[in-house]
Amino acid sequence: MIIRGNAKLGTRRYITSLKMYTGWPSAIALVDIFFLLLWFFAQSGSYTRLSGIRVELPKTKAPSVADINQYVISIMPVRGTPQQWKVYFRNRPVELSQLQEELTKLPSRPLPMVAIMADRHAPYEIVAHVIAMVGNMGINCFLPVMPTDNQPKLRYEQ
Repeated sequence: MIIRGNAKLGTRRYITSLKMYTGWPSAIALVDIFFLLLWFFAQSGSYTRLSGIRVELPKTKAPSVADINQYVISIMPVRGTPQQWKVYFRNRPVELSQLQEELTKLPSRPLPMVAIMADRHAPYEIVAHVIAMVGNMGINCFLPVMPTDNQPKLRYEQ
């Protein structure tokens, strides 16, 4: 480095015009963050209705309600004869053998999701048979339930 007078040759002086800001954050940034948080909370809760035949679902505590309206299998009693059960796929009555054929026709992409809406009085054998049939096809399924309105708190007495 060569020094000529008071100036050093080969070095540069960088002078910044930035100054430290010590005031409150901008209100626009706070509003942006507020609306982003509002958007995330709105998207995290999925409260939608399922399409399909109306059945009496069992009541239990559930963390959320899923959003499915394409593929719904309903299991409900035949009117007038509660010992007989009818299976519906996409709001049409089907036999179990026809149900398997209908499930093979579902597209593989995007991965299909099937809601099995079984009446709460439906025999476990029929529901388990339908779940196994859907599972053997490689299709994801779930059983929706209705939330309880006034679920009593657990009490332990001595």
